Amino acid sequence: MQDSLTSVFVGRDAEVERVASLGRRAAAGEGAVVLVEGEPGIGKTALLDAAVARHAADGLSVRRGAAKELQRQVPFAAVCSWLGSNRGSDPVRALLRGGDRVGDGAATHEFAITEAILDLVDTWCAAGPVALVIDDVHWADWQSLAVLHRLSGVVNELPLLLMLAARPLPRDTGFAALVAELVERRAPMLRLGALSESAAAELVRQMVGAIPGPGLMRQVLGAGGNPLYITELVSSLLRDEAITVVADTADPTELGEDERPSATLAGAIAQRLEFLSRSARQVLLMAAALGPTVYVAELAAVLDSPILEIWNVVTEATDGGLLTRADSEVVFRHDLIRQVLADQLPDSLRAGLLRRAGQILLPTDAPIERIAYYLLAGEDELDKPTLDWLVTVADKLIVRAPELAVQLLARAAGTADLGIRPILVRLHAQALLWNGRAAEAEALVRTALLNRPNDDIELRWLLMQACHARGDLREVVAVAEKALGTPNLAVEEAGRFHGMSGLNNFFLGRFDAAEAAGAQALAIGDATENPLASGYGLLTVGAVRYTHGYLDEALELSSRILAVFENGFGSDQFDPYVLYAHCLIELDRLADAEAVLHKAIGHSRRIHGVYLGACLVAKARLYVLDGRWDDAIVECISGQSVPDAFGYTPILHSLSALIGVHRGTFLPDPDSIPAPNDQLGSSGYGQFYPWVKALILVTRGDPRGALDLLVDAHQRLADGLTAPTLYYIFPDIARLAADVGDDDAVRSVVAASAEQARRQPTAARTGTALLCRGIAERDPGVLRTAAADFRQAGRPLYEAQAHENAAVLFAADGRGSEARSALDAAVELYTGLGASWDTARAVARMRPYGIRRGVRGPRNRPKTGRAALTDTERKVAALVAEGFSNSDIAAQMFLSRRTIQSHVSNILAKLGVGSRRDIAAMMSGS
Repeated sequence: MQDSLTSVFVGRDAEVERVASLGRRAAAGEGAVVLVEGEPGIGKTALLDAAVARHAADGLSVRRGAAKELQRQVPFAAVCSWLGSNRGSDPVRALLRGGDRVGDGAATHEFAITEAILDLVDTWCAAGPVALVIDDVHWADWQSLAVLHRLSGVVNELPLLLMLAARPLPRDTGFAALVAELVERRAPMLRLGALSESAAAELVRQMVGAIPGPGLMRQVLGAGGNPLYITELVSSLLRDEAITVVADTADPTELGEDERPSATLAGAIAQRLEFLSRSARQVLLMAAALGPTVYVAELAAVLDSPILEIWNVVTEATDGGLLTRADSEVVFRHDLIRQVLADQLPDSLRAGLLRRAGQILLPTDAPIERIAYYLLAGEDELDKPTLDWLVTVADKLIVRAPELAVQLLARAAGTADLGIRPILVRLHAQALLWNGRAAEAEALVRTALLNRPNDDIELRWLLMQACHARGDLREVVAVAEKALGTPNLAVEEAGRFHGMSGLNNFFLGRFDAAEAAGAQALAIGDATENPLASGYGLLTVGAVRYTHGYLDEALELSSRILAVFENGFGSDQFDPYVLYAHCLIELDRLADAEAVLHKAIGHSRRIHGVYLGACLVAKARLYVLDGRWDDAIVECISGQSVPDAFGYTPILHSLSALIGVHRGTFLPDPDSIPAPNDQLGSSGYGQFYPWVKALILVTRGDPRGALDLLVDAHQRLADGLTAPTLYYIFPDIARLAADVGDDDAVRSVVAASAEQARRQPTAARTGTALLCRGIAERDPGVLRTAAADFRQAGRPLYEAQAHENAAVLFAADGRGSEARSALDAAVELYTGLGASWDTARAVARMRPYGIRRGVRGPRNRPKTGRAALTDTERKVAALVAEGFSNSDIAAQMFLSRRTIQSHVSNILAKLGVGSRRDIAAMMSGS
């Protein structure tokens, strides 16, 4: 007979084979995610142990981790348990630990870390099939749950098995959402129930070394088929020598009723304690109250005991089956065991112990998250050493454990004396902002300002940040102006407030006020060598000049921003590249603009900048202009799932819909397209939504309604943030106005396009002015010149429209040969874009004149097979075939991993295959 100190695993052969088969499938290139559910002690961890052994034997690289109850408020703690001490995880650790600076947006910081973790998983998968295992997912922090949610969406495209184990109830909101997602994706679910009677008997037989008799089985069946309960019950009987084996059959020894071991788990665990010394029992209860991991040095400090004495207790408890080693840590063998022990302490004693642990660990190198957790256990006021510690570590704590920081700083600010309270209030507001609770931060700061002198500049700066995060740009300006009226305001402080005032005035469309404030910020920044003021000033003045159409001036100012940035200026609400890229696009330097946007997107992902959405919209817009519509759609799709502080998502939907209309593949109800809102992103591209609605009306035979929508957009948006790109809709206004005979509408775009070309005579703007004038004056020669300008600008859609309108005018003048030539040029360009709707419209406009297409251009790209792949997709597929990960491909092609992921999804769909291995086979011709 033996006292089993480790779990005996029986009765789960079918489940083991199920997860083993999923591992073999992942090894073949088609991944999966599986959720193992069951009550505590039912054998989830033992099933993972058996599955991991099978996966390793099948050639999968296994990374195993677990979520911990004490780390539920530590972002990414659960998924980072995969990292271990692997140096390959350095990029993630750099963001988690090196980024201990409280910035302006937790959501964007978390997005950057999520992307880094997904990059790392992608790299692991490129090296070979991988099994990622997380136990106790019900304890996972919500950031880890978000990573698991993202992985579950792409796992089928990777050689990856994602194994999760959890208790079924209770489920918090985040875990419930993940489970719902897995159910929707029809992911395999293994629900471990009670062991059958035969499996329970086998478990007992392996523990006892004999077949259990009827008396023993009656007691065992009282454990409800739970392996942990059975194990503890039988171990209790064995320790009491209360089992007798006769003729290979084991039954309970006849004992008095009062001597019989308890059949409950608590009773069985309590009996284990009886085998420990009295002092060891007391220490173990204290250790259980502090958490699932026993940190010997910390426990010795908290209990004021010698380390050797605590180590002897740990050794004794390990020998007694209550503790076990997990990697380099000593942990309770099962959390239920720890909970039973911890519950033996009165609540007041447990809370006092936790508080003492926090105070004792203050001067040590213990993780600040754990110290904060301990300090929160009680309701006592925090003493001065604790408050000093909190002020010192606040920035790191806010980033590493935002919710813990909010709670602890709230208590500290409410109980501290007046000397330190203002500092704690500011830190509390920063914690709320970082946690995405801008309204609470604003209320806190406003209350603090009521009790503080008017010259508390830092509080006003925080108030501006809170208002900005809520999108209340007018209030940002009001706060800035009030701060600037503060007596004796330092010049450097005035510079940054002018900068914030200017930038938010620009966002509000108050261009004169914005330029004045921006110029003041720039002057102060240059005079005091303050990069923050200079950066905001350059961005504001440059943005105003860009909006007014003076692109060369805006480009020069934006290039100076890059110089300021290179000298060490950085902010997660400041992108040094985005204005420069916009200028290059409008100056027809599309290749240069694309290169800058690659840098901008990389910069935003590294420093978790809030302008990532702006960069992705700019990139999609560039691809729409230069005719790479498949790439534009990919950017639109990938951009819809990034943090969107400024409302760019509706624009991405509109750009996708615009391409769909031109291709004749997407003709929705206009009301189904997300409408723009009043945020910055939508304000900056306000023409796209009415443009899509107008083109849909054209497809439905309502050119008048379409023209009215576009003319209204022109009139509303001409003097706002949309002004730099508003001319994109002018060619459609001119064509529709000519078709319906609206001379006023034609004249309006002729004048507007001519003025824009006068301010900055780029090829695209000059071409637009010529196109509108050629339609107004019915001069096909002018339209031919416009087409040449558009060709120089690299804008094939507009070049085709110029040829199409010239063809109509040639035909109307009876110049059939020239009309046919212009039509063929238009159709060839439309065909290259896949713009079936435009081709059909151009041909239909020529029918009344008896003009037919002369030379048939190339057919549209097929929808499936290798020939369906775009140039970009072929490059991606070739790199996939060479074994590169999505992250590697992204680095080589200067794209984001998310964009490559979308391309890979498109490739799989077009080739009709299910895995990256299949892509490699098809590209190699096998």
